[in-house]
Amino acid sequence: MWAEFIYCRLLRPWPLRPLANSVIRALLPPRIRLGPATVVLNPRDPVVSGALTLRVYERDEIQFFRNHCAAGMTVVDIGANVGCYTALAMHAVGPSGRVVALEPDPESFRYLENTVDANASTGAPVECLNAAAAAARGTLRLYLSSDNRGDNRVYAPDKGWPSVEVAAETVDDLLEARGINQVHFVKIDVQGAEGAVLAGMARTLAQSPRVVVLTEFWPQGLRLAGSSPEAMLATLRAAGLNVHQLARGGTLKPLRDDEELIASLPGRCYTNLVARRSP
Repeated sequence: MWAEFIYCRLLRPWPLRPLANSVIRALLPPRIRLGPATVVLNPRDPVVSGALTLRVYERDEIQFFRNHCAAGMTVVDIGANVGCYTALAMHAVGPSGRVVALEPDPESFRYLENTVDANASTGAPVECLNAAAAAARGTLRLYLSSDNRGDNRVYAPDKGWPSVEVAAETVDDLLEARGINQVHFVKIDVQGAEGAVLAGMARTLAQSPRVVVLTEFWPQGLRLAGSSPEAMLATLRAAGLNVHQLARGGTLKPLRDDEELIASLPGRCYTNLVARRSP
């Protein structure tokens, strides 16, 4: 609790952030244990790797993920970063399951591969793809955050952000090419590009009767990436999925008023949604 207060509150204001990031970088271990999983950290990233080290990283999301992944499932991790969810999925699905992880940032991708290697004893078949999930196949320009590799984006937040060209694939095509007809769990965290990701996986969702989608929902980011929060919700529902808001402890809250939810998330505010069919 104290680690969360210090990391998320005291050190968040801009005057303290550069100093805090420098200290966190110096203290990061090479890897951490997260339940049964080993996650190899990026020593240059004080935000994602720092939060993982201090055990304050996406606790509600991880709780839900762990509660809903089981042996034999096919899991797709979109925006895998250093592979936290990929590693957890490997332990959950085991040799009878399958994991596909996408991460377009070349730097984060190296740590993703190292994380997969560190959990290889699970026997879970895993494929890591250094590509962005998108609405169509091609290339995209990925803009890179210097302090938070989880905040890389497919649009330019500021003129000062460096960028790299990355391959883009639709989830539908890349899964079909690998003989995967249906999936059971999809995690999406792509800083506003979720609308494009969902546009490129309509066939997969239609063919997956038991699919659960855990996705970040950031209205401003969706607009900046060329979509909209309204369109994203409509896409999920058009796939026959019921939309819920993820709440504390990994529990679900039915989404009853789209406009109210969107209005409650101005600027950098975001939440996480879970979309699935009725049991």
